Amino acid sequence: MNSSKNSLILLLSVMAISSLLSAQTADDIIAKHIDAHGGASAWETVEALKVTGKFTAFSLENDYACYKTRDGSYYADFFLGERRVIEAIHGDDAWTIDPWQAMDYARRLNAGEVNALMQKAEFITPFLQYHEKGHVVEYPGVDTVDGQLMHVLKLTKPNGRTETWYLDADTYLEYKCESDWVDFAQNVPAETYFDDFQLVGGLVFPFFVERTFWQRDRILLVENIEVNPEVDLAIFVMPRRPEMEDLGFLEGDWNVTLEIMTRRGTWYTMGTTTSSIAFISQNMLQEQITYERVFLISKTRNFTYSDAGENYRISEYDDLTTSLDVFEGIINDTSFVFDDVSSQFNSKGSDDTPNVRYVVSRGDKDSFVLERSVSADAGETWGPRDRFTYTRK
Repeated sequence: MNSSKNSLILLLSVMAISSLLSAQTADDIIAKHIDAHGGASAWETVEALKVTGKFTAFSLENDYACYKTRDGSYYADFFLGERRVIEAIHGDDAWTIDPWQAMDYARRLNAGEVNALMQKAEFITPFLQYHEKGHVVEYPGVDTVDGQLMHVLKLTKPNGRTETWYLDADTYLEYKCESDWVDFAQNVPAETYFDDFQLVGGLVFPFFVERTFWQRDRILLVENIEVNPEVDLAIFVMPRRPEMEDLGFLEGDWNVTLEIMTRRGTWYTMGTTTSSIAFISQNMLQEQITYERVFLISKTRNFTYSDAGENYRISEYDDLTTSLDVFEGIINDTSFVFDDVSSQFNSKGSDDTPNVRYVVSRGDKDSFVLERSVSADAGETWGPRDRFTYTRK
């Protein structure tokens, strides 16, 4: 009888506590949550964080480092198993170098990957200044997780993604988060757990973060957190693939001198023009040039690198002939050699249509030469036709 009474009293006590806790509003709980992390005023002084530690994936533990800034920029350098991964987000630009995807160069992230990266980019939780971020928060009440009483907050982001957070009813620190995640670029649900909260410069951080999704388990053991470190903003910029960096000397605004080969085998100056060459995407250079060679000729050239062919390519649109040609090339000593021998477009390959070759020779940092040659024997021999000398404006 006494046992039944005690059980009833305990149940009524838990119900009363739950009812009292649930009487709070979402903003009440969030205010206590931010206070538990050091207080809003303390976080207003934070412009950047550097986090270092150990990260475990595929049962291998390796070094981990990341930078976060107030504007939501994020950069991380870590290992997934034996492979080094770099990922970053800066404004609308989000990218990764992830050898697991059989790419050793930077690629842009899909929507699910961006959402996951934005979660990583948070200073603490998304509830810090959540109104300013455009988040909507609902408070469905209390629940228990692992036998502990929790405040439950459901957060909806401007992108429509939702997260469910469980805050310890005693400490108001985060215990668990349910959210969308990614596994090899595929959307998956995830559960993230937080523990080992420590004080750093008046701010409270979890030094243990474990994330599970499907059969995966990722563990971050934080060793050090630096508040307001010096941050080189260049780390957030998506890098070009190394092959395109080799063509970076083409970028700029140029004065161009055009010469043609005479029948006597000498160069004759036809005139001058200008050219603009710029990266129109991370791994594509584009040139716009107009010049007079009897007729007025306008050309658009795109310089790219083919991973499949392991060679450089120029796609050239000629506005006079309305033709599009493709030239494939390699680095030959200090020059880049492009020809259309292996690319059969328009009437290329017929007996009366010569093949074309471009050779780009680097000068100093403020000049280079592009020479155009033709071949009537499918590339066995080449004869020079035009020479363009570029001098930086």
